[in-house]
Amino acid sequence: MQSAVTLKLPQPALILVMLAFTASVGNAQSASFLEKVTGQTAQPVDPELAFSVKARNTGPQQVMLDFTVRPDYYLYRERISVTLKDAPAWRIKNIEFPQATIKEDKIFGRMPVYTRSFSVPVKLEGKPGSPASLFIQYQGCYGTLGVCYPPATAMLKVAP
Repeated sequence: MQSAVTLKLPQPALILVMLAFTASVGNAQSASFLEKVTGQTAQPVDPELAFSVKARNTGPQQVMLDFTVRPDYYLYRERISVTLKDAPAWRIKNIEFPQATIKEDKIFGRMPVYTRSFSVPVKLEGKPGSPASLFIQYQGCYGTLGVCYPPATAMLKVAP
């Protein structure tokens, strides 16, 4: 007759074993245990999780675009554009992009990129009180695997 063996683990060790097991059997859409702990992943995330842009008013006729770039990802400076859409009472007076890092790209050669979150002040001229829509295009990549995303767009309504 065989006897059953009972393994008794201290409570914290049991929780870690359960978390590791749960992470290993989770589906491909959920974040792995390692990613939850370290914030890093070997698989590229959806573009909306890798990059985002938001607008905020910072003064009369001035808007700040706040770009968020996830660690291990980057945005091409040359692939960022800001235009006005459906805003006949406005025009872009000035856009000040911060200094970018130069990356040696296997396809495009030396390219300026943003590897961290950054802000871009945009000065506008126009009729105060009338709304404007900023149309922003950008493209980025996941540096760890060298995977680039298709160009993304954002339409942000502002009231400068």
